[in-house]
Formats: sequence, structure tokens, C-alpha cells
Amino acid sequence: MAPTLQIIGFKKSGKTTTVNDFLTCCQQLQLTTSVLKHDEHESQMDQANTDTARFSDHGAQQVILATATGVFQHEQVATPPTPHQLRQLVRPNNDLCLMEGFKTADYPKIVLLRPQDQPADFGALTHVLAWASLWPLNQTTVLDWQTSAARQHWFQHYWQHLATH
Repeated sequence: MAPTLQIIGFKKSGKTTTVNDFLTCCQQLQLTTSVLKHDEHESQMDQANTDTARFSDHGAQQVILATATGVFQHEQVATPPTPHQLRQLVRPNNDLCLMEGFKTADYPKIVLLRPQDQPADFGALTHVLAWASLWPLNQTTVLDWQTSAARQHWFQHYWQHLATH
């Protein structure tokens, strides 16, 4: 199973920006990568006024759309799946799984801080590889990730370490 790296933080902490920078590195390294994203806001994948949205609106609990370039699945659930259950959906031949969110999941993680955040705001976390911020925080224990280059440099070292161990 491919290694999993979580990127967590509060809203507007730079999670998606960081994941995208890591994906840029993955492309350069020719890594096959999956992304799992946790959304607390009940977002919808179906586009309004499409057949798939109408199927869901009319009671389908699961809709799978196959196109020439991809497969999309929308499934209604009574209980949200756990991060571990979602992780089982990732193809076994992938090189890496990036997981955005799921703060309490038990995977190695990067914690992103906004200027108003403190590490204590996150409670007891497991497997924290680093604390980082896309803003200047002047804290010696927090990585300065104000630039894409800084985030990508960290990721390249992370991947190199994984590849050699």
C-alpha cells in the first residue's frame, strides 16, 4: 500500500495550496498520486441540472458517471466513512496518497498554522512530521512555507527519505 501523507489545518490555512505544490513535485518525480479530501461543508459533486444530479434528486443512493477521461462516483451515506475506509479505495499501485483534512486520522501529517493559530489549538495529534505556515510566524518550531519553492523543497526531501528507507 502506498504511503499516506496528511495535510491538516483550519480553514484558509493553505491546505489546498500545499497539496497542489506537492502534486507538482509528484508530477516532476513521475509519481502516481491519489488525493483524499475531507469537506465539513456538505459540498456536492453533481452539477445542477445534469442527469447525474437529477438521478440523486430522484432518490439514487449511488450514481457512477463514466466519461472518456474518468469515472466519478457520488454516494449518499448515513454515516461518513472513516479515513481508513476511504484509504482502502485508493488504487494499490499508486506511489502516494495525499490526504487533505481528517485531523485526527492516524497517518503522518503536516499541520498548517494560520497567524492566529497555536499548536495547542489542535489538541493531541499523532504522527506530526512538521508544523508549518504560509505566513510569517517567527516561531522556531514552525517551518516557513511562504513560498511554493519552500513547500516543494520540503516535499522533495520527504520523498527522498521515504524512497531510501
